[in-house]
Amino acid sequence: MKYRIFLIVAIFGALLSCEKEISTSQADKFLKNYGNYLSGEASDVDVLDDGGFAICGTDSTAEFGKRMMLIVTDSYGNMESGFPKYFTKEGMESGANSVEAIRGSQGGYMLFGFVESEIEGTLETQKDMFVVKANSSGEELWQRTYGSIEDEVILHATQRTSSGYMLAGYQVKEGKSDILVMGIKEEGDSIPLGLNYHNPYAENSAASYILNHGDSYLCVCTYDKLGEEGTDLLILNINEDMDVFPENLTDELDEVGVCAIEDGRAIVDGPDRFLVLGNRMSVSRRMEMVIYLIETEGFSITKSLQLATISQSNTDLTGRRFVKTDDGRYAIVGTRQVSGSSEIFLQFLTSDYLVSGNVSFGASGTQTGADIEISEDGGFVILGTNGYKKHSMISLIKTSDTGDL
Repeated sequence: MKYRIFLIVAIFGALLSCEKEISTSQADKFLKNYGNYLSGEASDVDVLDDGGFAICGTDSTAEFGKRMMLIVTDSYGNMESGFPKYFTKEGMESGANSVEAIRGSQGGYMLFGFVESEIEGTLETQKDMFVVKANSSGEELWQRTYGSIEDEVILHATQRTSSGYMLAGYQVKEGKSDILVMGIKEEGDSIPLGLNYHNPYAENSAASYILNHGDSYLCVCTYDKLGEEGTDLLILNINEDMDVFPENLTDELDEVGVCAIEDGRAIVDGPDRFLVLGNRMSVSRRMEMVIYLIETEGFSITKSLQLATISQSNTDLTGRRFVKTDDGRYAIVGTRQVSGSSEIFLQFLTSDYLVSGNVSFGASGTQTGADIEISEDGGFVILGTNGYKKHSMISLIKTSDTGDL
C-alpha cells in the first residue's frame, strides 16, 4: 500500500478566524487546523480519557513573540471552548515541547519546554527549562523555571515511576551541551537527584526522548562525534538513583536519536524489548529512518540490533514518533521531502519489522509530521505543522487504522 492524500491549504492571510476546519464537525476521520495563521508549530499530542486530544506547541506573533500553547479538542478534533491557552513568563518568550494529560478526577495538563530572554548588549538569548501546570479548563495553576546562567531546555518529559515527572533535554556549559535528566514532584518542586551526563566521546549531547519502563527510564540521545564531523545515537538506561548504563547504537553513518517504544514481546522471565527510532544520513547523502531493537535485563542493556532501514530514492525521510498497534503492526510519522517541498509521511511496518506501505499527506506549501497516537477506535491521530510561505498552523489528522483519510 502506497498512496498520497492531497490536503487543501487555506490562504492564510485572508483568514481571520482562529480555527479552520476541513471536515464536518462530527467525523471519524478529519483534518483540522488550529492557530492564528501567522506562525504555529506543533510539538506533542496526548489522547485524553474522554477520547479527545491535548496538543502543545509554540505560537509566534509580532505582538507577543513566542508563547507556549495548549489546545484541547473533543474526539472529533473540534476545539473546546476557551482554547487555545497561552503561557509564558513576564518579559520572556516561551515554547512547548511536550504535554502530559493528568489522569483521574482532578484532570488537567502539564506542559514542558523553555523560556528565553535576550542577553543585554548582545543578539543572543538565554534559555531556562519551563514547566506549566493547568487545570482541565486550561487555566494556569502554577509555573516553574529551572536553570542557571547557561542554557537549559526540556525536549521531552514523562511520568516518574513513583510520582511526579522526569524531564530530559540538555544543559550548556562553557559553550558545550551535556545530557540533562531531572525529576520534579507533582507540584513542581525539583527532586535532589539529577543527571548531568557528560559523554567522554562527545563535544555536544542532548536527550531527545525519555521512556518510563518499570523502575527505570530509557533515554534516547544524540551526540556530536569528538574530533570529527557528524553525530551518533546513544541510549542511556537510568534507574531512580540516576545510575546510568550507556549503549551506543551507531555505525559509520551520521545518526540522530528520536524516540523509543516498548515492544511488548518479551517472553516470561525474559528480557524487556524496546524499539528505537532514529534518522541518519545515507551514503548517498539522503536522510533515511532507522529502527533498532534494544533488550534489557534489569538495569543492563544486553542486546542492540538494527532491524530496518527506511528510505526512498532521491527523497529525504525524517522520522519523528512511532506507535505499536493492537494487532502488532508499527506506524511511524515524520516528514517526506523531495524537490524542495515536504509532506507529512506515515510509514507502516509489519509485526515482523518488515517495511510495509506508506501514506503521504501533502499540499502546496510545507507540511511536517510531529507526533502520532492511537485513538480510541484504533485509528491514527497525526499531529503536524502546515506551512504556507511565511505562515504556519498546527494540524491534526485523524485516519483509519490503514492511514485512510
